[in-house]
Amino acid sequence: MPLKLDNESELREAQAALFNINSTNGWVLLNYVGPSTVHFAAGGESFEDVAPQLEDDQIQYGLIRIGDIQEKGTLKTTVRDIFFCWIGPGVGIIEKGKKTSLLGDAQMLLQPYHADITVLNKDKFNRETILDRSHPLSGSHVID
Repeated sequence: MPLKLDNESELREAQAALFNINSTNGWVLLNYVGPSTVHFAAGGESFEDVAPQLEDDQIQYGLIRIGDIQEKGTLKTTVRDIFFCWIGPGVGIIEKGKKTSLLGDAQMLLQPYHADITVLNKDKFNRETILDRSHPLSGSHVID
């Protein structure tokens, strides 16, 4: 059964506002409201506001835009859009298995993005770690 989004128009409106060509920061978050249904729950400009939204007993999906990334060897700065999957420490192994099969559907809902990461530890969910784990040459794309 594919993943369903119960309020797609609200998500698309938030994405248009937060992830347009002129924006350098933004985030959106999807929460499960049923076994295979997600809901656009929150969005904002400062990614520091994401970690308090992550629930220990939930799997949640989101998209973050981080801007003002200095490109090595140049004076240019760029932005990176990063898909993330939060798996709270209180999520059971059976639920992890069921919802992992829906990960690709969640990624399709939040396209386009430059990288995807898995977040297991919200204490390490900060700009430096996110940029490191989302870098194309990062050995691990997991924040644990």
